Amino acid sequence: MKTDNIIYVVCHDIGRHLGCYGAEVSSPNLDRIAAEGVVFENAFCNSPACSPSRACAMTGQYAHTSGGVGLSHRGFPLAPTVKTVTDYFNEGGYETAHFGFQHERHDPRENRYQVEGSSTECKDHYCEVAFDKALAYLAERRAARQPFYLNVGTIEVHASRWLGVFEDNRLPMYEPYRPDPDDVRLPFFMPDHPAIRREFAKLEAAIRYYDQQCGRFYDGLREMGFLDNSVVVFTTDHGISGLRAKGTIYDPGVEIMTLMHLPRPEWNGRSLGELIQNIDFAPTVLDFAGLPIPESMQGRSFKGLLTGESYRPHEHLFIERNFHGDEYDPMRAIRTRDLHYIRNFDPTARRQWLPHEVQDRIGGTYERWINELWPAESDPRPSEELYVLTDDPREWTNRADDPQWREAKCDLAERMDAWMRATGDFLITGHVPVPKPAGR
Repeated sequence: MKTDNIIYVVCHDIGRHLGCYGAEVSSPNLDRIAAEGVVFENAFCNSPACSPSRACAMTGQYAHTSGGVGLSHRGFPLAPTVKTVTDYFNEGGYETAHFGFQHERHDPRENRYQVEGSSTECKDHYCEVAFDKALAYLAERRAARQPFYLNVGTIEVHASRWLGVFEDNRLPMYEPYRPDPDDVRLPFFMPDHPAIRREFAKLEAAIRYYDQQCGRFYDGLREMGFLDNSVVVFTTDHGISGLRAKGTIYDPGVEIMTLMHLPRPEWNGRSLGELIQNIDFAPTVLDFAGLPIPESMQGRSFKGLLTGESYRPHEHLFIERNFHGDEYDPMRAIRTRDLHYIRNFDPTARRQWLPHEVQDRIGGTYERWINELWPAESDPRPSEELYVLTDDPREWTNRADDPQWREAKCDLAERMDAWMRATGDFLITGHVPVPKPAGR
């Protein structure tokens, strides 16, 4: 079956911090989308930083293959020669449109959308603006015959928004929502500290506001009839800001919300537990559109999982960390349903971190309480980590040196080595990328 339209919505930094994933946070609209569509319980990004993750999703390639190994505005934009789904939809006769935020290249015009409704201006990246423009575009397309690929990106719920705009309850278009810090339920990886409660109360306000905007957009799709002839994806780039979360390759850093609404009712109303990775997104939407999947894509379509056709589940996923900001901290991981093997290539690098803007607001207590949970950041970091998720879902106990798990660890290590060789990982070849000057 060929689907007419593809609508892809991607936000910043939400991980799976939503009610439909069991978090004690108010997200009624996204929960409704999840209930009416498909929830992927085990979806992960392949690289836990903003630009690298988005590059993975748009190219269907690992970050070290596409070259998107760091932040685009810090010297690692996708090269003009690298194709994304936008190019393949253009070639396949689709109209392509983008509104809001993008993080794959310096300038959104470099992404080759036929309709580019954004700019480098921050106001264009806010969800209320992006969804307004997307709904106006869709209203004009109701009578059009040409199918379209629509990409809507938002800066929410990045910390730069919930530490700023939400500081004074300035929530445009909707009444202010500010949970009491005493009522906030913190994720397991965050210590219970008053400063953390205050920041996570603001994060909840940002999530609530983003959720309201998603509900407005989703209702607009229904009213205009696009839910009946479109594949709709709501996802995010990586995990939320927190210890061993955003920017790391522990589960809280790489777990991603992935919700879909499909054009046939019998395909909806499900929760799926299969391992999904975001390099699978590009081949999947091309598959739904009836377009060929390029051999250069390293992900594979999961359309068959959704439509009842043939599908081969992933036995494992590969995840990589390279650059984030000016920090180079190469790590590789292999994640199965039950095990998580991590290899650290720079043992001198920091163990855990929070975004600097959050650290600054916490103040001098940061180093004290982080070291109450884990070994001091100055301690040597192990070259290998192994977590048995069936017994240790929070990844507290490193079993890499446990004789009981030696055989399993060696098997995962061999699989990782084979993957790195097969994909030409620069950690094998020795040709570490260097940032490009701005604007090039």
